[in-house]
Amino acid sequence: MEQIGHYKIIQKIGEGGMGKVYKGIDPMLEREVAIKVMRPELSNRPEILERFRSEAIALGRMNHSNIAAVYNFGQDQNQYYMALEFVSGETLGSIIKDRGKLPWQTALNYAIAALEGLEHAHQLRIIHRDIKPANIMINEKNNVKIMDFGIARILEKARMTKTGNFIGTLEYMSPEQIQGKEVDARADIYSMGAVLYEMLTGHILFTRGTDFELMNSQISEKPRPPREFNQAIPLKLEKIVLQALEKDPTKRFASAHEFSQVLRKLALIEAVEESATENGAGMSFFRNYPAVVIAGLLLVPAGSYALWKMNSTASPQSITTPAPQTVSLPPAEIQPVNQLPEVDNSSVAIMIPTEPLPSPSSKKLPQLTLPAEEKLIPENPVFEEPKAKTPQQVKKLENAKKESVQTAKKPKDTPPKQSNNPKESNQNNALSMEEDPNIDDWAKDFFRKQ
Repeated sequence: MEQIGHYKIIQKIGEGGMGKVYKGIDPMLEREVAIKVMRPELSNRPEILERFRSEAIALGRMNHSNIAAVYNFGQDQNQYYMALEFVSGETLGSIIKDRGKLPWQTALNYAIAALEGLEHAHQLRIIHRDIKPANIMINEKNNVKIMDFGIARILEKARMTKTGNFIGTLEYMSPEQIQGKEVDARADIYSMGAVLYEMLTGHILFTRGTDFELMNSQISEKPRPPREFNQAIPLKLEKIVLQALEKDPTKRFASAHEFSQVLRKLALIEAVEESATENGAGMSFFRNYPAVVIAGLLLVPAGSYALWKMNSTASPQSITTPAPQTVSLPPAEIQPVNQLPEVDNSSVAIMIPTEPLPSPSSKKLPQLTLPAEEKLIPENPVFEEPKAKTPQQVKKLENAKKESVQTAKKPKDTPPKQSNNPKESNQNNALSMEEDPNIDDWAKDFFRKQ
Protein backbone atom coordinates (compact mmCIF):
# COMPACT_ATOMS: atom_id res chain seq x y z
CA MET A 1 0.00 0.00 0.00
CA GLU A 2 1.48 3.29 -1.07
CA GLN A 3 -1.35 5.70 -0.24
CA ILE A 4 -4.69 5.86 1.56
CA GLY A 5 -6.83 8.90 1.15
CA HIS A 6 -4.48 11.81 0.58
CA TYR A 7 -1.90 10.37 2.99
CA LYS A 8 1.29 8.84 1.65
CA ILE A 9 2.22 5.55 3.35
CA ILE A 10 5.86 5.27 4.43
CA GLN A 11 5.99 2.03 6.37
CA LYS A 12 4.03 -0.35 8.56
CA ILE A 13 4.74 0.16 12.25
CA GLY A 14 2.34 -2.21 13.99
CA GLU A 15 -0.90 -4.09 14.19
CA GLY A 16 -3.63 -3.80 16.80
CA GLY A 17 -7.15 -4.85 17.63
CA MET A 18 -8.66 -2.57 15.02
CA GLY A 19 -6.27 -3.40 12.24
CA LYS A 20 -2.90 -2.33 10.93
CA VAL A 21 -0.98 0.80 11.82
CA TYR A 22 1.15 2.73 9.31
CA LYS A 23 3.43 5.69 9.42
CA GLY A 24 2.43 8.24 6.81
CA ILE A 25 2.88 11.82 5.61
CA ASP A 26 0.25 14.50 5.15
CA PRO A 27 1.56 16.19 1.97
CA MET A 28 -0.62 19.27 2.38
CA LEU A 29 0.60 20.07 5.92
CA GLU A 30 3.95 18.28 5.58
CA ARG A 31 3.65 16.46 8.89
CA GLU A 32 3.99 12.88 9.96
CA VAL A 33 0.85 10.97 10.94
CA ALA A 34 -0.07 7.56 12.28
CA ILE A 35 -2.75 5.87 10.17
CA LYS A 36 -4.95 3.14 11.65
CA VAL A 37 -6.67 1.11 8.98
CA MET A 38 -9.74 -0.85 10.09
CA ARG A 39 -9.81 -4.59 9.48
CA PRO A 40 -12.02 -5.75 6.59
CA GLU A 41 -14.33 -7.82 8.83
CA LEU A 42 -15.13 -4.68 10.78
CA SER A 43 -15.61 -2.52 7.71
CA ASN A 44 -18.47 -4.74 6.54
CA ARG A 45 -20.58 -4.05 9.65
CA PRO A 46 -22.52 -0.77 9.56
CA GLU A 47 -22.89 -0.50 13.34
CA ILE A 48 -19.12 -0.72 13.74
CA LEU A 49 -18.58 1.95 11.13
CA GLU A 50 -21.01 4.28 12.87
CA ARG A 51 -19.36 3.67 16.21
CA PHE A 52 -15.97 4.25 14.64
CA ARG A 53 -17.10 7.58 13.18
CA SER A 54 -18.73 8.80 16.40
CA GLU A 55 -15.67 7.88 18.44
CA ALA A 56 -13.43 9.70 15.96
CA ILE A 57 -15.58 12.83 16.40
CA ALA A 58 -15.34 12.53 20.20
CA LEU A 59 -11.59 11.97 20.08
CA GLY A 60 -11.22 14.98 17.82
CA ARG A 61 -12.56 17.20 20.62
CA MET A 62 -9.73 16.24 22.95
CA ASN A 63 -6.78 18.57 23.06
CA HIS A 64 -4.18 17.64 25.67
CA SER A 65 -0.40 17.41 25.62
CA ASN A 66 -0.50 13.84 27.02
CA ILE A 67 -2.99 12.49 24.46
CA ALA A 68 -2.17 11.68 20.86
CA ALA A 69 -4.39 13.97 18.79
CA VAL A 70 -6.87 12.68 16.17
CA TYR A 71 -6.57 14.53 12.88
CA ASN A 72 -8.99 12.87 10.51
CA PHE A 73 -11.46 10.04 9.85
CA GLY A 74 -12.01 8.87 6.30
CA GLN A 75 -12.85 6.16 3.80
CA ASP A 76 -10.84 5.03 0.78
CA GLN A 77 -12.83 2.58 -1.36
CA ASN A 78 -13.73 -0.25 1.08
CA GLN A 79 -11.16 0.76 3.72
CA TYR A 80 -11.86 2.99 6.68
CA TYR A 81 -9.00 4.72 8.44
CA MET A 82 -8.19 7.18 11.18
CA ALA A 83 -5.25 9.64 11.01
CA LEU A 84 -3.64 10.45 14.35
CA GLU A 85 -0.63 12.32 15.74
CA PHE A 86 2.54 10.42 15.07
CA VAL A 87 4.64 10.04 18.23
CA SER A 88 8.33 9.43 17.69
CA GLY A 89 9.64 7.34 20.54
CA GLU A 90 8.95 3.96 22.12
CA THR A 91 6.14 2.42 24.09
CA LEU A 92 6.28 2.11 27.85
CA GLY A 93 5.95 -1.65 27.37
CA SER A 94 9.18 -1.84 25.37
CA ILE A 95 10.99 0.34 27.96
CA ILE A 96 9.97 -2.00 30.82
CA LYS A 97 10.92 -5.02 28.73
CA ASP A 98 14.40 -3.60 28.08
CA ARG A 99 15.16 -2.06 31.49
CA GLY A 100 13.01 -4.04 33.90
CA LYS A 101 11.78 -2.07 36.92
CA LEU A 102 12.15 1.69 36.69
CA PRO A 103 13.31 4.09 39.42
CA TRP A 104 10.27 4.95 41.47
CA GLN A 105 10.74 8.69 40.75
CA THR A 106 10.64 8.02 36.99
CA ALA A 107 7.60 5.76 37.37
CA LEU A 108 5.80 8.50 39.31
CA ASN A 109 6.49 11.07 36.60
CA TYR A 110 5.12 8.81 33.85
CA ALA A 111 2.04 7.88 35.91
CA ILE A 112 1.24 11.51 36.81
CA ALA A 113 1.46 12.61 33.16
CA ALA A 114 -0.77 9.74 31.99
CA LEU A 115 -3.33 10.47 34.72
CA GLU A 116 -3.51 14.12 33.67
CA GLY A 117 -4.36 13.01 30.14
CA LEU A 118 -6.98 10.60 31.47
CA GLU A 119 -8.52 13.34 33.58
CA HIS A 120 -8.98 15.50 30.47
CA ALA A 121 -10.67 12.63 28.62
CA HIS A 122 -12.91 11.75 31.57
CA GLN A 123 -14.16 15.33 31.74
CA LEU A 124 -15.36 14.86 28.14
CA ARG A 125 -17.03 11.56 29.18
CA ILE A 126 -14.53 9.50 27.21
CA ILE A 127 -13.18 6.34 28.86
CA HIS A 128 -10.18 4.60 27.38
CA ARG A 129 -10.98 1.04 28.57
CA ASP A 130 -7.62 -0.33 27.39
CA ILE A 131 -4.88 1.43 29.38
CA LYS A 132 -1.70 -0.66 29.19
CA PRO A 133 2.05 -0.05 28.66
CA ALA A 134 1.72 -0.73 24.92
CA ASN A 135 -0.73 2.19 24.59
CA ILE A 136 1.48 4.69 26.41
CA MET A 137 4.20 6.25 24.28
CA ILE A 138 7.30 8.03 25.59
CA ASN A 139 8.54 10.45 22.95
CA GLU A 140 12.05 11.71 22.30
CA LYS A 141 11.58 14.54 24.83
CA ASN A 142 10.54 12.03 27.50
CA ASN A 143 6.91 13.21 27.35
CA VAL A 144 3.98 10.82 27.77
CA LYS A 145 1.38 10.29 25.03
CA ILE A 146 -1.67 8.03 25.47
CA MET A 147 -2.68 6.20 22.32
CA ASP A 148 -5.78 4.36 21.02
CA PHE A 149 -8.50 6.27 22.86
CA GLY A 150 -11.94 4.82 22.24
CA ILE A 151 -10.73 1.78 20.28
CA ALA A 152 -11.83 -0.67 22.98
CA ARG A 153 -15.26 0.92 23.06
CA ILE A 154 -15.60 0.47 19.31
CA LEU A 155 -14.61 -3.17 19.56
CA GLU A 156 -16.93 -3.67 22.50
CA LYS A 157 -19.93 -3.38 20.21
CA ALA A 158 -18.44 -6.00 17.94
CA ARG A 159 -17.50 -8.28 20.85
CA MET A 160 -14.09 -8.83 19.27
CA THR A 161 -10.56 -8.76 20.67
CA LYS A 162 -7.40 -10.66 20.02
CA THR A 163 -9.00 -13.73 21.63
CA GLY A 164 -12.47 -13.04 20.26
CA ASN A 165 -14.01 -12.94 23.71
CA PHE A 166 -13.09 -9.83 25.71
CA ILE A 167 -12.67 -6.12 25.20
CA GLY A 168 -9.26 -4.89 26.29
CA THR A 169 -6.27 -6.67 27.74
CA LEU A 170 -6.86 -9.07 30.62
CA GLU A 171 -3.60 -8.30 32.45
CA TYR A 172 -4.71 -4.67 33.00
CA MET A 173 -8.48 -4.96 32.91
CA SER A 174 -10.61 -3.93 35.90
CA PRO A 175 -12.72 -6.60 37.71
CA GLU A 176 -16.03 -4.93 36.81
CA GLN A 177 -15.00 -4.79 33.17
CA ILE A 178 -14.23 -8.53 33.17
CA GLN A 179 -17.59 -9.22 34.79
CA GLY A 180 -19.36 -7.33 32.00
CA LYS A 181 -20.65 -4.51 34.21
CA GLU A 182 -21.06 -0.94 33.12
CA VAL A 183 -17.76 0.84 33.66
CA ASP A 184 -16.82 4.43 34.40
CA ALA A 185 -13.60 6.41 34.89
CA ARG A 186 -12.59 4.20 37.84
CA ALA A 187 -11.93 1.34 35.40
CA ASP A 188 -9.13 3.42 33.86
CA ILE A 189 -7.81 4.14 37.37
CA TYR A 190 -7.51 0.40 38.06
CA SER A 191 -5.69 -0.14 34.77
CA MET A 192 -3.34 2.78 35.52
CA GLY A 193 -2.61 1.23 38.93
CA ALA A 194 -1.65 -2.02 37.18
CA VAL A 195 0.67 -0.11 34.83
CA LEU A 196 2.32 1.70 37.77
CA TYR A 197 2.71 -1.63 39.58
CA GLU A 198 4.59 -3.03 36.57
CA MET A 199 6.82 0.05 36.26
CA LEU A 200 7.82 -0.21 39.95
CA THR A 201 8.38 -3.97 40.13
CA GLY A 202 9.16 -5.06 36.58
CA HIS A 203 6.42 -7.72 36.97
CA ILE A 204 2.90 -7.92 35.58
CA LEU A 205 0.16 -7.72 38.23
CA PHE A 206 -1.05 -11.30 37.69
CA THR A 207 0.77 -13.91 35.57
CA ARG A 208 -1.52 -16.94 35.58
CA GLY A 209 -1.36 -19.24 32.54
CA THR A 210 -4.90 -19.45 31.16
CA ASP A 211 -7.37 -16.66 30.55
CA PHE A 212 -9.78 -18.17 33.07
CA GLU A 213 -7.12 -18.15 35.82
CA LEU A 214 -6.14 -14.63 34.89
CA MET A 215 -9.74 -13.43 35.06
CA ASN A 216 -10.24 -15.13 38.42
CA SER A 217 -7.11 -13.41 39.77
CA GLN A 218 -8.32 -10.00 38.63
CA ILE A 219 -11.71 -10.51 40.28
CA SER A 220 -10.79 -12.08 43.63
CA GLU A 221 -7.03 -12.34 44.24
CA LYS A 222 -5.10 -9.68 46.14
CA PRO A 223 -1.89 -8.53 44.45
CA ARG A 224 1.46 -9.06 46.11
CA PRO A 225 2.82 -5.90 47.77
CA PRO A 226 5.20 -4.11 45.40
CA ARG A 227 7.93 -3.86 48.07
CA GLU A 228 8.37 -7.64 47.90
CA PHE A 229 9.96 -7.06 44.50
CA ASN A 230 11.61 -3.70 45.15
CA GLN A 231 12.59 -2.52 48.65
CA ALA A 232 13.47 0.94 47.31
CA ILE A 233 9.78 1.71 46.86
CA PRO A 234 8.54 4.07 49.64
CA LEU A 235 5.96 2.48 51.90
CA LYS A 236 3.50 5.30 51.21
CA LEU A 237 3.78 4.69 47.47
CA GLU A 238 3.03 1.00 47.97
CA LYS A 239 -0.16 1.89 49.82
CA ILE A 240 -1.23 4.25 47.03
CA VAL A 241 -0.74 1.58 44.36
CA LEU A 242 -2.71 -0.99 46.35
CA GLN A 243 -5.56 1.49 46.83
CA ALA A 244 -5.77 2.04 43.08
CA LEU A 245 -5.98 -1.77 42.65
CA GLU A 246 -8.92 -2.28 45.01
CA LYS A 247 -11.50 -4.75 43.69
CA ASP A 248 -14.37 -2.53 44.82
CA PRO A 249 -14.47 0.62 42.65
CA THR A 250 -15.77 2.68 45.58
CA LYS A 251 -12.55 2.03 47.51
CA ARG A 252 -10.32 3.34 44.73
CA PHE A 253 -9.53 6.96 44.03
CA ALA A 254 -12.63 8.84 42.95
CA SER A 255 -10.97 10.37 39.89
CA ALA A 256 -7.76 10.47 37.91
CA HIS A 257 -7.16 13.96 39.28
CA GLU A 258 -7.28 12.72 42.87
CA PHE A 259 -4.90 9.86 41.98
CA SER A 260 -2.39 12.23 40.36
CA GLN A 261 -2.54 14.74 43.23
CA VAL A 262 -1.72 12.04 45.78
CA LEU A 263 1.28 10.99 43.71
CA ARG A 264 2.44 14.60 43.40
CA LYS A 265 2.34 15.15 47.15
CA LEU A 266 4.23 11.93 47.75
CA ALA A 267 6.93 12.92 45.26
CA LEU A 268 7.34 16.29 47.00
CA ILE A 269 7.54 14.77 50.48
CA GLU A 270 10.05 12.14 49.41
CA ALA A 271 12.20 14.79 47.69
CA VAL A 272 12.32 16.88 50.89
CA GLU A 273 13.17 13.86 53.03
CA GLU A 274 15.89 12.77 50.63
CA SER A 275 17.43 16.24 50.77
CA ALA A 276 17.19 16.15 54.55
CA THR A 277 19.02 12.81 54.66
CA GLU A 278 21.87 14.26 52.63
CA ASN A 279 22.20 17.21 55.02
CA GLY A 280 22.82 15.04 58.09
CA ALA A 281 21.40 14.29 61.53
CA GLY A 282 19.93 17.75 62.04
CA MET A 283 17.48 17.15 59.25
CA SER A 284 16.79 13.69 60.61
CA PHE A 285 15.62 15.38 63.80
CA PHE A 286 13.38 17.58 61.64
CA ARG A 287 11.76 14.51 60.08
CA ASN A 288 11.11 12.93 63.48
CA TYR A 289 10.01 16.09 65.30
CA PRO A 290 8.80 18.60 62.70
CA ALA A 291 6.50 20.43 65.12
CA VAL A 292 9.36 21.15 67.54
CA VAL A 293 11.61 22.50 64.80
CA ILE A 294 8.88 24.68 63.31
CA ALA A 295 7.98 26.09 66.75
CA GLY A 296 11.63 26.90 67.39
CA LEU A 297 11.98 28.67 64.06
CA LEU A 298 8.93 30.78 64.87
CA LEU A 299 10.23 31.71 68.34
CA VAL A 300 13.56 33.03 67.05
CA PRO A 301 12.16 36.07 65.21
CA ALA A 302 9.58 36.64 67.95
CA GLY A 303 12.27 36.72 70.65
CA SER A 304 14.49 39.01 68.59
CA TYR A 305 11.62 41.43 68.10
CA ALA A 306 10.84 41.43 71.83
CA LEU A 307 14.47 42.23 72.72
CA TRP A 308 14.60 45.00 70.14
CA LYS A 309 11.34 46.45 71.41
CA MET A 310 12.56 46.40 75.03
CA ASN A 311 15.85 48.12 74.19
CA SER A 312 14.13 50.82 72.12
CA THR A 313 11.50 51.69 74.73
CA ALA A 314 13.48 51.31 78.00
CA SER A 315 15.10 54.57 79.36
CA PRO A 316 16.32 55.73 82.82
CA GLN A 317 13.82 57.48 85.02
CA SER A 318 14.16 61.24 84.75
CA ILE A 319 14.45 63.37 87.93
CA THR A 320 12.31 66.46 88.01
CA THR A 321 14.24 69.35 89.61
CA PRO A 322 12.29 72.60 89.28
CA ALA A 323 15.29 74.82 90.07
CA PRO A 324 15.23 78.59 89.59
CA GLN A 325 18.35 78.32 87.46
CA THR A 326 19.88 75.51 85.41
CA VAL A 327 22.93 73.92 87.01
CA SER A 328 25.56 72.47 84.68
CA LEU A 329 27.17 69.46 86.28
CA PRO A 330 29.90 67.23 84.87
CA PRO A 331 28.44 64.18 83.10
CA ALA A 332 28.16 61.14 85.33
CA GLU A 333 29.33 57.72 84.30
CA ILE A 334 26.58 55.92 82.37
CA GLN A 335 25.31 52.84 84.13
CA PRO A 336 23.29 49.97 82.70
CA VAL A 337 19.56 50.32 82.91
CA ASN A 338 19.14 47.35 85.18
CA GLN A 339 21.67 48.81 87.73
CA LEU A 340 20.15 52.27 88.19
CA PRO A 341 19.26 53.14 91.80
CA GLU A 342 15.68 53.74 92.66
CA VAL A 343 14.89 57.47 92.65
CA ASP A 344 12.25 59.19 94.71
CA ASN A 345 9.60 60.86 92.59
CA SER A 346 9.37 63.90 94.93
CA SER A 347 10.78 67.10 93.43
CA VAL A 348 13.85 68.82 94.92
CA ALA A 349 14.43 72.56 94.83
CA ILE A 350 17.96 73.96 94.77
CA MET A 351 18.55 77.63 95.61
CA ILE A 352 21.69 79.15 94.18
CA PRO A 353 22.78 82.71 95.13
CA THR A 354 23.02 85.15 92.27
CA GLU A 355 26.29 86.59 93.60
CA PRO A 356 29.40 84.70 94.67
CA LEU A 357 29.85 83.93 98.34
CA PRO A 358 32.35 86.12 100.27
CA SER A 359 35.79 84.85 101.01
CA PRO A 360 36.32 83.47 104.51
CA SER A 361 37.03 86.17 107.12
CA SER A 362 38.57 86.03 110.52
CA LYS A 363 35.56 87.76 112.00
CA LYS A 364 32.47 85.91 112.95
CA LEU A 365 29.69 86.25 110.40
CA PRO A 366 26.23 87.27 111.60
CA GLN A 367 23.60 84.60 112.20
CA LEU A 368 21.55 84.27 109.07
CA THR A 369 18.56 82.40 110.44
CA LEU A 370 16.39 84.73 112.58
CA PRO A 371 12.81 84.63 113.76
CA ALA A 372 10.48 86.19 111.25
CA GLU A 373 8.81 88.53 113.80
CA GLU A 374 12.05 90.13 115.09
CA LYS A 375 13.47 93.31 113.63
CA LEU A 376 17.18 93.75 113.22
CA ILE A 377 17.08 97.60 113.24
CA PRO A 378 17.74 99.14 116.74
CA GLU A 379 14.81 100.83 118.42
CA ASN A 380 16.70 103.97 119.53
CA PRO A 381 19.63 104.50 117.25
CA VAL A 382 21.93 107.23 118.43
CA PHE A 383 22.87 108.18 114.93
CA GLU A 384 20.97 107.98 111.76
CA GLU A 385 23.04 106.39 109.08
CA PRO A 386 23.44 108.63 106.09
CA LYS A 387 22.38 107.42 102.74
CA ALA A 388 25.83 107.95 101.29
CA LYS A 389 27.94 104.86 100.97
CA THR A 390 31.31 106.35 100.12
CA PRO A 391 34.31 105.54 102.37
CA GLN A 392 34.83 109.24 103.25
CA GLN A 393 31.30 109.56 104.57
CA VAL A 394 31.67 106.37 106.58
CA LYS A 395 34.88 107.71 108.17
CA LYS A 396 33.24 111.02 109.06
CA LEU A 397 30.38 109.12 110.65
CA GLU A 398 32.77 107.19 112.84
CA ASN A 399 34.58 110.35 113.99
CA ALA A 400 31.27 111.93 114.90
CA LYS A 401 30.36 108.93 117.00
CA LYS A 402 33.65 109.07 118.87
CA GLU A 403 33.20 112.77 119.66
CA SER A 404 29.74 112.16 121.06
CA VAL A 405 31.13 109.49 123.32
CA GLN A 406 33.79 111.81 124.67
CA THR A 407 31.18 114.52 125.28
CA ALA A 408 29.20 112.10 127.43
CA LYS A 409 32.33 111.59 129.50
CA LYS A 410 32.35 107.87 129.17
CA PRO A 411 35.67 106.25 130.04
CA LYS A 412 37.34 104.58 127.06
CA ASP A 413 38.51 101.57 129.01
CA THR A 414 35.07 100.84 130.44
CA PRO A 415 33.79 97.69 128.75
CA PRO A 416 30.29 97.75 127.42
CA LYS A 417 27.64 96.61 129.72
CA GLN A 418 26.52 93.09 129.05
CA SER A 419 22.78 92.75 128.73
CA ASN A 420 20.94 89.73 129.81
CA ASN A 421 18.14 90.39 127.31
CA PRO A 422 18.69 88.28 124.14
CA LYS A 423 16.71 90.65 122.04
CA GLU A 424 18.67 93.65 123.22
CA SER A 425 21.90 91.71 122.74
CA ASN A 426 20.99 90.92 119.12
CA GLN A 427 20.13 94.54 118.49
CA ASN A 428 23.41 95.69 119.93
CA ASN A 429 25.28 93.17 117.82
CA ALA A 430 23.45 94.37 114.76
CA LEU A 431 24.26 97.97 115.62
CA SER A 432 27.87 97.18 116.22
CA MET A 433 28.09 95.34 112.90
CA GLU A 434 26.40 98.26 111.20
CA GLU A 435 28.98 100.59 112.63
CA ASP A 436 31.89 98.28 111.87
CA PRO A 437 33.71 99.58 108.78
CA ASN A 438 35.11 96.17 108.05
CA ILE A 439 31.72 94.72 107.24
CA ASP A 440 31.22 94.48 103.49
CA ASP A 441 28.43 96.26 101.70
CA TRP A 442 26.60 93.04 100.86
CA ALA A 443 26.03 92.33 104.61
CA LYS A 444 24.64 95.81 105.15
CA ASP A 445 22.25 95.40 102.28
CA PHE A 446 21.19 92.07 103.76
CA PHE A 447 20.28 93.65 107.14
CA ARG A 448 18.40 96.45 105.47
CA LYS A 449 16.24 94.02 103.57
CA GLN A 450 15.50 92.17 106.79
